[in-house]
Amino acid sequence: MSRKPVGVAILGAAHMGHAWAYSRALTESPNAHVVGLYDPEPEHTRWIHQDFGVPLADDAESLLASASVDAVLVCGANDEHRVQVSLAAAHGKHVLCEKPIATTVEDAEAMVAACAAAGVQLHLAFVSRFLPLVERARTAVRGGRLGDLIGLVGANRGRPPLPPAYPGWITDPAAAGGGALIDHAVHVVDVMRHVGGLEVAEVSAEAGSLLWNLGVDDVAVVSLRFENGAVGSIDPSWSVPADHPQDYDFSLRLVGTEGSLDITDGAEALNVVSTREGGPRGLRRASFAEDADRAMIEAFLASVRAGVIEDPCATGRDGARALEVALAGYRSSDLGQVVALR
Repeated sequence: MSRKPVGVAILGAAHMGHAWAYSRALTESPNAHVVGLYDPEPEHTRWIHQDFGVPLADDAESLLASASVDAVLVCGANDEHRVQVSLAAAHGKHVLCEKPIATTVEDAEAMVAACAAAGVQLHLAFVSRFLPLVERARTAVRGGRLGDLIGLVGANRGRPPLPPAYPGWITDPAAAGGGALIDHAVHVVDVMRHVGGLEVAEVSAEAGSLLWNLGVDDVAVVSLRFENGAVGSIDPSWSVPADHPQDYDFSLRLVGTEGSLDITDGAEALNVVSTREGGPRGLRRASFAEDADRAMIEAFLASVRAGVIEDPCATGRDGARALEVALAGYRSSDLGQVVALR
């Protein structure tokens, strides 16, 4: 018996590239029906409407009030997420929210609480969880192949998202919450938590504007101490040169008491070395070209249908934890001292 597709509304498309990619996945999925899109800025909606034929709504309230809408994709500017998610929750709609969850911890916690009170799911668009190599790494770590984790090093570097491909709000510290640190560190923090199962206890960071003269941080280094005593670092900088063939790179290195693991997107490789008997050795390859956006969207739709957030989806609480680390990084950089998390 065929099941009715999940009706999805798109609320906000200021994250233009991500909103476009998620809209493509939704409109191509047999499990979804895109009811409509609302964003007051025509430039944010133009390509989604043109390329996928998504109807444009006159206002958010009428769109979300539609009985055809079961779930909402939120892709507004970072400082708009709380209002948009809360509105969706008030209408009883499940939510997939673009990262970072918000620009303040207060807003993030309010969003989590609003969705919990309404009995709706809140997902965060941490698409890196859906990369095949990340899932293989998680299986190896959670299976004990590395022993106890003692060191984690990650990087998610890129170029600043500049007009005309991206709207100017992304380099507005009020609308975005910061620059490169908040933009990219949240992805790496989430992958570290997802793969390693560890929580960050302390943050020490340096952030500054050295490369692009944008008025927000474009380089940063974040040092972490985890609750189990492990240490880590993150490079979230917008440091990929303008003429580089790749827009961004992603890497993760985990060191444990009984082995190590490396993910390198340029080599599209996962290298696991374990001293445990029968442990994996050598290089495993899997394409980064596999559509992680599509995988994330399908997992969101499956969760809505199942009535529960299914693995490996990221929750609102996951979004809040990643944001706490990024904001602690800014505080550390401003104060010149280590910042402890709650």
